[in-house]
Amino acid sequence: MDSRDSSSAVASDAARDASLLSEDAAVLSVTSTLAKSALSCFQSGKFEDCIDILIQLDQKQHNDPKVLHNMAIAEYFKGGCSKSKKLLEELNCVKKQSEELASAAREQVEAVNPGTNVSVSKDQFDSTVTTLNIAVTWFHMHQYTKSSSILEPLFQNIGRLDETIALQICFLLLDIALASHDAVKFLAVFDYMDKAFGVGFGSHEENGSTMQLSSNQGSKTSSLLSSSVVADTVAESSLCEETLDYDNVLAAEFEAEKRMKSVGHIPANNLLKTLSERSFSTADLKLELQLYKVRFLLLTRNLKLAKREVKHAMNIAQKRDSSMALLLKSQLEYAHGNHQKAMKLLVVSGIHKESGTSGIFNNNLGCIYYQLGKYEASSQLFSKALRSCSSLRNEKPVKTFSLSQNKSLLITYNMGLLYLARGEPLLAAQCFQKASVVFCRQPLIWLRLAECCMMALQSGLLDRSEIRVNVVGKGKYRKLMIEENEHVELDGSAQCGKLSLPLARACLSNGIYLLNESLLNESKSDRESTLSVGMNETKEASSADHGEANTNSDLKEAKGGLNQDIIQSSLSAFKNIQSREKLLIKQALLANMAYVELELENPIKALAAANSLLQVPDCSKIYVFLGHLYAAEALCLLNRPVEAGAHLSAYLVGQDDFKLPYEQEDFDQWRMHTSSDCEETLDSSTGNARDSVFLKPEEARGALFADLAALLATQGHHDQAKAMITHALTLIPNNVQATVTAVYIDMMLGRSQDALTRLKQCTRVSFVPGRLEVRAS
Repeated sequence: MDSRDSSSAVASDAARDASLLSEDAAVLSVTSTLAKSALSCFQSGKFEDCIDILIQLDQKQHNDPKVLHNMAIAEYFKGGCSKSKKLLEELNCVKKQSEELASAAREQVEAVNPGTNVSVSKDQFDSTVTTLNIAVTWFHMHQYTKSSSILEPLFQNIGRLDETIALQICFLLLDIALASHDAVKFLAVFDYMDKAFGVGFGSHEENGSTMQLSSNQGSKTSSLLSSSVVADTVAESSLCEETLDYDNVLAAEFEAEKRMKSVGHIPANNLLKTLSERSFSTADLKLELQLYKVRFLLLTRNLKLAKREVKHAMNIAQKRDSSMALLLKSQLEYAHGNHQKAMKLLVVSGIHKESGTSGIFNNNLGCIYYQLGKYEASSQLFSKALRSCSSLRNEKPVKTFSLSQNKSLLITYNMGLLYLARGEPLLAAQCFQKASVVFCRQPLIWLRLAECCMMALQSGLLDRSEIRVNVVGKGKYRKLMIEENEHVELDGSAQCGKLSLPLARACLSNGIYLLNESLLNESKSDRESTLSVGMNETKEASSADHGEANTNSDLKEAKGGLNQDIIQSSLSAFKNIQSREKLLIKQALLANMAYVELELENPIKALAAANSLLQVPDCSKIYVFLGHLYAAEALCLLNRPVEAGAHLSAYLVGQDDFKLPYEQEDFDQWRMHTSSDCEETLDSSTGNARDSVFLKPEEARGALFADLAALLATQGHHDQAKAMITHALTLIPNNVQATVTAVYIDMMLGRSQDALTRLKQCTRVSFVPGRLEVRAS
């Protein structure tokens, strides 16, 4: 071939390449235009138009994972964000497809270049955004464990990720840690953020200097919507989690202290906007990290240091949105028991003016009124909060911020506690059943449901010893119909079914199982921490990737900083608090189990529960008393009077007197709102319906006299039993069981007239109005 042929061939190839490049450019231009149009429609809430454009994109780039990802997101928003499980299925399919394409591309490259270490472009089949949105979806569904397990692999390799995505992953992990009360995981993530993002780039000033994060300009145009969607999904959701609920511990006959958990987080509006624009102010981010620092201290109950840190947050928030700082300050005053000041700060925060946060405002205010004993006002505020959540769900177009601020199930749990305090177990049980969607893995929710059953029993709704009589008919056809009442129907609660003692037993069994599982996992986590292992790797990767990671000592500010000693002190104190709370829950569960088994006439199981209660280390005096009392009653039913007497003799003084099983201050601890720095007694004049079921020290002493009297009577020592029951009735004159014991003793002593008089005094027949009719069969 001569030189002319060669030149013409080269020219022909060049022309063909130019033509192909021109065609690719044209296709790229069209797809870029379509992607921008889809993004615009999505941001304006025109989800149907967005889907139509994405279908066109799919036709040009068939089965492109990024297009399919965006289509799934758009469909989710079009349906009002109501089909979360369907979204998860579609996103998981997209993730699997991305991984398969990446694997096939690697195999193809290796086949062409065997023995070479050539990697496929990470942007072409990267599934990080899809994985992040899967975690966000689980977060919205309150499935924090699943969300965390999905994010942990990303966090382990966070140094290789785009900085914006890395920041969003960290914020979501922080919120998951706070929602699940995992202080160790919070510290691992926060430590990385403080070093990598706190002052790691650009200026350290707080005068509004902006910091532009690098973005990959070489990404395909089809990823535009993908980036925007995840910015909206994460920036408006992973930064938001307000978990405001009470954490009560209630035994069969003794109430535990009531407190409110750490308040959640409402992100600053400026940070939300700038995150989606892929740039943000250093001062805004610094404020966010400072607020998270305060939340951590509130979580770990370090109120003294939290007070200092929230002041620092207020200083940073000057001329910015300070609503979150004020809200946290309100939470701090609530934790101190300064309810009036907490109320003023809550109003000053201004969150009630925004539709997205008015539900949180009403819920928090309802919590304050609850502690003040104003149950009616609290009930109205909780109802108002639920209406606000309902309006958020019906908002068009739906925003993920609204999803994160929808706290309807947590508020419903608070409503259940309020109904329980007012002595309305049926309504309380309905609330707890609804809230179990979130709390089903928490022992407390099962303890609450069991309490509803026991309160129904104590209120006569389940009491089989009470005779309920309905009057039917007229004139000579007037008759009395005795009503059997061993269970009560729960309207609209198929899961719980009926309030009954067997249900109480099942709930308590669930609670004990979950608590034991939690204690086992806690012991394992003390020995190993998966996140902390990866921290050294992420620190090194971050330093290598960013190049300007801060290593200065001014990272720990003199004002507002946290050194390692303070962190470890807070963490250690929090672990001790958690251990004490779990100990209280365990005591309550076992005491209630013994009580329920006695009511169900299962003395062997009741005795086992009572003995387990007495073996709990550092068991409170109140629960020790209950353990001895229930064990004695179970042993009497098993015809083992000597062993029963041994339990009662623990409080015996001399031959015929008992000491107080516990002091008044022990009893008052269950009726106080306490914190680490102060304590505030609840108003005793509020009329708490549950106070009537708790035995005061003198009443507990009366119960001991009554039990010993019954034990002596069964052994034939009627004269001694008479003296004991007389003491008992002096201390607990309205106790039905003690009166029945006195009737038996009087009968055995031949005092039939005295026995008849006592029976008339404790009649348990109640005539109830009804419209029952007798019909001929």
